[in-house]
Amino acid sequence: MFKIISTGMYLPKNLITNDYFIKKFGADPLEKVFDRIGHGARYYSDKEESSATLAVNAGREALHNAGLKPEDINLLIISTDTPAQLSPATAAQVQHELGMKTSAGAFDVNCACAGFVTAVDMATKYLDGEEYKYAMVIGTYAMSKHLDPDDMWTSTLFGDGAGAFILGYAPEQKGKTASSLKADGSYWDFMGIYGGGTARPVDEAVLADRSHKVKVPKKFPATLNSDEWPPLIERAMAKLNLKPQDAQAFVFTQIRKPTIVEVMERFGLPMERTHTIMDKWGYTGSACIPMAFHDMVAHNKVKRGDRVVLCASGGGYSMAAMTFIY
Repeated sequence: MFKIISTGMYLPKNLITNDYFIKKFGADPLEKVFDRIGHGARYYSDKEESSATLAVNAGREALHNAGLKPEDINLLIISTDTPAQLSPATAAQVQHELGMKTSAGAFDVNCACAGFVTAVDMATKYLDGEEYKYAMVIGTYAMSKHLDPDDMWTSTLFGDGAGAFILGYAPEQKGKTASSLKADGSYWDFMGIYGGGTARPVDEAVLADRSHKVKVPKKFPATLNSDEWPPLIERAMAKLNLKPQDAQAFVFTQIRKPTIVEVMERFGLPMERTHTIMDKWGYTGSACIPMAFHDMVAHNKVKRGDRVVLCASGGGYSMAAMTFIY
């Protein structure tokens, strides 16, 4: 069993409002798009910031909130698809800059925006109260570094940030945990950063067609998330002989508010049981789940003893759902 000991988050320095993009690209259709999906603002990293520095700041806040020292952490997992560099792992830099012991394991997970929930699920399986007493999981996202400023559809969607959980071994914790993972790799070429890897190393052609920037070559089905999230959650809950209605708090990938509303309505649950942050921080990818949960706690919308559901999806197409007691 495990317990979320603390959370933390970090926003970079540069606020980018909707008005900035409306002035740049025009009000039509952006005003309607922003209103429909619920995005109000987003933050971009400074030149000297990276997904690693964002993660370090979120991790420091989580440590402070837990009353723990860096050397108390036995395992660090970083969830990101915007790594500070291709190699080595972003987790190596974060482990070093946080001052963790070199005996602490540290690695990255990349299944796009489903990565954080996947990483939390992985971390809980390590916690044993002996070698692994505390694990830190950080979702960090610096997609602004990969945006084409002249691409209206991608540059307006993404924001940067990081969120962290510190998990502790807790045999006394009541309530079981369950999870479900799913993927449909047929969507691998619908959205991503396709230049800069081993398939298309950076060269003059990659720079010319800007494939080192995030691209959306194909359009995802409009109802993909609203179709996939409910059965994934139901499958995780069924492992505990529970239904979605038995949970008190839900945190979803923060890509579109209408999708969240639709799923909650399908479950017959009020929006008070969930939380959205895209109105103030935009879509922060692999960081959005921990950032939204941190903010939900700050707004007293989730309390100790509540059953929580995390549900995330991202490019690939990867999905993860998890339920536990907070």
